[in-house]
Amino acid sequence: MAGLIHRISHVCIKATDLERAERFYVDLLGLVVTEKEPDAIYLRGVEEGQHHSLVIKRGNSPRACYVGYRVREPKDLDRIAELLKRLGLKYRKYEEKGVKDAIAFIDPGGVPVVVYYDMEYVGDLRLKYHLHKGVAPARLAHVNITVKDLEPSYKFYVDYLGFKETEYFLDENNQKFVVWLTMKGDSHELAINKAPSGPALHHFTYYVHDVRDVIKAADIMASAGLWDSIERGPGRHGATQGFYLYLRDPDGIRMELFTGDYLVLDPDKWRPIGWTHEQARYRADFWGRPTPESWRQSTPFEISEWL
Repeated sequence: MAGLIHRISHVCIKATDLERAERFYVDLLGLVVTEKEPDAIYLRGVEEGQHHSLVIKRGNSPRACYVGYRVREPKDLDRIAELLKRLGLKYRKYEEKGVKDAIAFIDPGGVPVVVYYDMEYVGDLRLKYHLHKGVAPARLAHVNITVKDLEPSYKFYVDYLGFKETEYFLDENNQKFVVWLTMKGDSHELAINKAPSGPALHHFTYYVHDVRDVIKAADIMASAGLWDSIERGPGRHGATQGFYLYLRDPDGIRMELFTGDYLVLDPDKWRPIGWTHEQARYRADFWGRPTPESWRQSTPFEISEWL
């Protein structure tokens, strides 16, 4: 069973102060507000016509809720349900604002997942430049999750759902501890890290069109007095090649702005790029700068809501 997932769709997180989160993601960075409720806000990038790619719910503590994917066609939901049954994974019907007939489950790594086919379409702001704010993030590009055991997650997404491996890091024992996976041909739409903090959300990423936007985001944070929100970068990755800036939102949840990665033009010809342990130490940043100690921190998923 391969190729069921069309693309990464959306992420849901919890914030302790929705108004403060809106200022960070909307007023400063430039995500677009689709809809607001007393306890939730639905956001999207300027190129996204779907109802949302980021849901922020009000919560007592910062948490990640789930990662959402769109399937290729309606019958793929039934195929995924059959797969989950075969693997002994529980699932349930799920609905959220703008989405019907979705399936919610916890993947083999312990990460809550939502899959759906149809989300309400509201139109994009691609050419409405007068409405763009901040760095006008274009679209949700990828998510990076941490799990305690990489092998079950790798098997699920690659062998069963049909993701393609693009790159990987090896540890000191020559075992994979980070993998980058794609479905639609970007450098990656899903990265999976083996880490004691799992299952957790390490970061989610929005694509911007220019390196200047990456730098501009750092300038915006600094000029707003949010120096502590700038965690890492601007820089260039060795793995995936992209330029990056990692920010921590007001609750400490990590998000990335990213541009300049590559496309896998011929998936049948692609061979995953492997980085040795020594290379990985330096090529997480192509320019050789060390990662901060805070990099080990991730945002736990709120599993209790899904059981």
